[in-house]
Amino acid sequence: MSYRYVNRVPRPWVLLYWTLLILLTTVVPLALSALAKVFLWTIPTLLFGSLAIGIFGTLTTTVANGEVVTAFGWGWPSRRISLVDVTSQRVTTHRALYGSGIRLVPGGILWRVWGRDSVELTLAEKGRTFSIGTADPEGLLAAVVTALRRDYTDEQID
Repeated sequence: MSYRYVNRVPRPWVLLYWTLLILLTTVVPLALSALAKVFLWTIPTLLFGSLAIGIFGTLTTTVANGEVVTAFGWGWPSRRISLVDVTSQRVTTHRALYGSGIRLVPGGILWRVWGRDSVELTLAEKGRTFSIGTADPEGLLAAVVTALRRDYTDEQID
């Protein structure tokens, strides 16, 4: 059994991000009578904003073949965690204050694009945590637990 879930920023929010980006790059400088700055900043800012929305607009989480793989947008950045390195796992909620993207949180790292729920994996290395933001925390936790149980059973058989 494998698990795959794609967490996305809701469309209305993507439209809001685009609207704010366009306002900040064109309307505000025009209101300040800085026509030259509009052309100087508009194209690079729109390119950078498009790149950021494309990369951090989705987070795909897969549990298969004894590992958890998380990847933003077009597959980068990504992280692979071997289930052998996971010492515990639980569903948790992170404050909205932490925002989206890759964030340092107390005790570890959080990867999320939308929502406050996540699955926190405690890793063997120094007890650090890796939290994966998802709109399906129970499904992800069940997939991790099932994969861990299967790996443990396979080791007993060998």
